[in-house]
Amino acid sequence: LTFIYYDEAVVSTQSTGELGPGSKPAPPLPSMDFNDNDLAYMHQSLRSQGTVPGEEEEDPEMYNFHQAVDMLQEAQDMLVDEHQQCISENKEYLKQEEAILQRVEQDVDYDIEDYARALDVILQRKINRLKTMQDKLNTVRSQLHKEEEISKTLRRPPKKNN
Repeated sequence: LTFIYYDEAVVSTQSTGELGPGSKPAPPLPSMDFNDNDLAYMHQSLRSQGTVPGEEEEDPEMYNFHQAVDMLQEAQDMLVDEHQQCISENKEYLKQEEAILQRVEQDVDYDIEDYARALDVILQRKINRLKTMQDKLNTVRSQLHKEEEISKTLRRPPKKNN
């Protein structure tokens, strides 16, 4: 049996055994990412079906809100992915740092310039990764703020009296 994991255009498979005789793997699922055309189509479809009461015409506020929510979700996904990559890379960097530190501590004749160069390369990579992650965090915060501001401007349906 094979499980297929979908994660932002990265598809990986994990095999857990054999497929039964004559079995075929399931076809890949379609992308769940929305773009502006998908969002516009969804709004048009909801209005034409009368799913959204009292909204037979285009509601740009609601469209903007859904667009902001979509962009926020995308930014959040990118931040989480970046954070996971950062943690994974930091584990590797820690191993490299331990190795160069061990060499400099154990070998009296070890060239300190080599140590400094190797440490500098690791530190620059870590700094660059952290800056990238901080940029993505700032994007999430910005998108969250936009979504909150748009949410405040949405028309609320009147409350029904019983």
